[in-house]
Amino acid sequence: MNGSNSQRGVGLIEVMVALLLLSIAVLGFSALQMRAISATDESLVRTKSLTVVRNLTEVMRAYPEAYVTGSGSVFTSVSPNTALAIPTIQAIITSTATDNITVDTKTISRSGTDNCLSTGTTNDANGKKIPNKLCNINQLAARDALMVKKMAADEDIKMAIVTCPGTTTQSIQTQMCVITAWNDTKAMMNNDDTKACANSDGVYKTGSHCLISEAY
Repeated sequence: MNGSNSQRGVGLIEVMVALLLLSIAVLGFSALQMRAISATDESLVRTKSLTVVRNLTEVMRAYPEAYVTGSGSVFTSVSPNTALAIPTIQAIITSTATDNITVDTKTISRSGTDNCLSTGTTNDANGKKIPNKLCNINQLAARDALMVKKMAADEDIKMAIVTCPGTTTQSIQTQMCVITAWNDTKAMMNNDDTKACANSDGVYKTGSHCLISEAY
């Protein structure tokens, strides 16, 4: 009888130990599952980001000699060697404009209505149909940049175009860096800002969610 009394509760302890081990295993599996989901989400955003970058670089290559000067959402065409000249695509991407922007006194809308991108035509002196309002190269570049900007915004991706570290000439024909960032990361290279994508020398910051792509 004494031996029987001393064994009371042993089964309950064994069950509790088994439950403890099972709980640890389940918690470990849950943590692994969360990391897998996070990695999948990150991969998806990176893929979307690369698509945006590819579209933007194609626009940059389409208008290699489009330069403007200005700020906010108002810009004026200039030649590449003019003081404060900025590649048009870079200016539009970093501007405050989202749907409309003024280039050379004409308002360019992303929708292409009521500006030089309208589909209306008229006959010239030779009877040939021409667009009612012709866009110059900077206005066409601005419209395409707005389209890419909208695409990125729809995916919650922030963008910036900067001169790549080590590149002194600021022009689209030379090396430019397209920065795309998401979550709480900023699309910038900065040593002091902890939320920046990378340091000023282009080294990614730990924990940043972004991509830096070189364009020529």
